[in-house]
Amino acid sequence: MVDSRTTSMVDVYGAGGHAQVVIDVLRSRGIGVRRMYNDRPDNQHPSSRDVEPGIRLLGPDLFPAPDLPVVLAVGINGERAELAQMLDATFAQAIHPTATIAPTARIGDGSVVLHGAIVQANAAVGRQVLINTAASVDHDCVVGDYAHISPRVALCGHVQVGEGTHVGAGAVVIPKIRIGRWCRIGAGAVVVRDIPDHCTAVGNPARVLAGRGGEPIPDAELIRSLSRHRAEAVAR
Repeated sequence: MVDSRTTSMVDVYGAGGHAQVVIDVLRSRGIGVRRMYNDRPDNQHPSSRDVEPGIRLLGPDLFPAPDLPVVLAVGINGERAELAQMLDATFAQAIHPTATIAPTARIGDGSVVLHGAIVQANAAVGRQVLINTAASVDHDCVVGDYAHISPRVALCGHVQVGEGTHVGAGAVVIPKIRIGRWCRIGAGAVVVRDIPDHCTAVGNPARVLAGRGGEPIPDAELIRSLSRHRAEAVAR
């Protein structure tokens, strides 16, 4: 694991508005950004600089393996999960100085913790998680890989958030609730009962919407294809 607080230069994958916030985090730590990668030219922020095509545009043969740590600045959970498995890279965390992280909390590889967020004692935050502006993750919470805890979310103690789940802005989750994998919790929802995998839940109290799936899951075939390509390249 590379903590952006202990390195001087990184590459940023992503070039939209979220990437601009991540760059602000890095600059606040005195970290330079050498280049940005982007798979979505139609969604490039006008302030983005030194942008190069990403692996989806160039393909694995032409996309160079990054020789610096990479911070994934991609807001869509499934795409972030794909990139984490597609890229032959070392991933750096990005944690803003105004974030409060308890000494007993754990933050996984590549995770981003933005301005004013709080992660309390014994919380476990997985890999490539986004803890957004002023979100609160209380004691003993477990946040799965690739999840997104949106601005001003309040996770009370002992909450579990599954892999890839997006908890919308301002949502509140009462203690000891389990939210499943690849779910979508609506903005402002109040979650008072467990939520199954692959569901969308909205409202106060939050209710599961019939016939609605959750967050789009990663493209497993795309990841397998790239893994095969790498194995063949190594064999050659």
